[in-house]
Amino acid sequence: MNDSPAIGEETKRRVRQVAEEIGYVPDRAALRLRTGRTQSISLAFAIYRDAQLGQLITSIATALDSTSYQVGIAPMLSNDRALEPIRQVVEGRLADAVIFNETYIEDPRVHYLLERGFPFATHGRDSLSHLHPYFDFDNHTFGRKAVSVLHKRGRHHLALLGPQLHYYYGTDTFVGASEAAVELGLAFEQIPGAFSNSKLVDLQRAARQFVAERPECDGFICSSSHATLAVASALEEVGRVVGRDVDVIAKGSRVTLSMIRPGILAVEEDVGLAANFLTRAVLQAIDAPDLPPLQYLEQPDFSMYL
Repeated sequence: MNDSPAIGEETKRRVRQVAEEIGYVPDRAALRLRTGRTQSISLAFAIYRDAQLGQLITSIATALDSTSYQVGIAPMLSNDRALEPIRQVVEGRLADAVIFNETYIEDPRVHYLLERGFPFATHGRDSLSHLHPYFDFDNHTFGRKAVSVLHKRGRHHLALLGPQLHYYYGTDTFVGASEAAVELGLAFEQIPGAFSNSKLVDLQRAARQFVAERPECDGFICSSSHATLAVASALEEVGRVVGRDVDVIAKGSRVTLSMIRPGILAVEEDVGLAANFLTRAVLQAIDAPDLPPLQYLEQPDFSMYL
């Protein structure tokens, strides 16, 4: 015979209060069965060799800390399987929404999620960006202004170590820089053999070969910190001083890069702004899907170099 007293309403209320105070999260599967929601946001991010990705994940988790949502990670391990982690989240009902990065111009993940009406936001744009929430850095303006700054510093033969052109931000950067170079009458080319998100060993090899074959190149634009360091190292190996003989403009952490190579000109993306905006955008997509999607395009700040 069970002599345990029944749990009264006051006890249940106190249990809920204590659970809220300590941040207790109930079993997600059980929660989904009761409410239809998991109270989880999946981050389906490409495994990218840049410290900013870690900062972005941490900042999104921090932004969600004041809500009932938690972060889940569904990493994209390869470009040819980009849709797989998204499909697993949606079909397994593992989260209430997803955020992903490294967007393609024609992105199958965007098509898939729009067709299913599943809430999402992207860190980057694509051909259907007008239909969904996103946060992006204006890479077209970054490319144009980087060329303008290099021109004002007396550089005439420019090179870009940027992303692959099937990424939206890759084409955006290349088109912006090449347009400005044509307008200013400057030589401009993309460094072959690697991209800004390639493995460091490939970046080093491509940078060394290019620097050796193009001694006339006196201005470089790099779309990641690792690409920047590979170029700067290659230049130093042949005795060229960054900031004196040649200029390098980087998209990356100004503090970190200036500590390692003081002559580098760095333009930063605001990771905290991106995280907070993406969090608000994806929560609105969950709670108010009929409202216009939240969208933001961050402008690069070159004011210290103009």
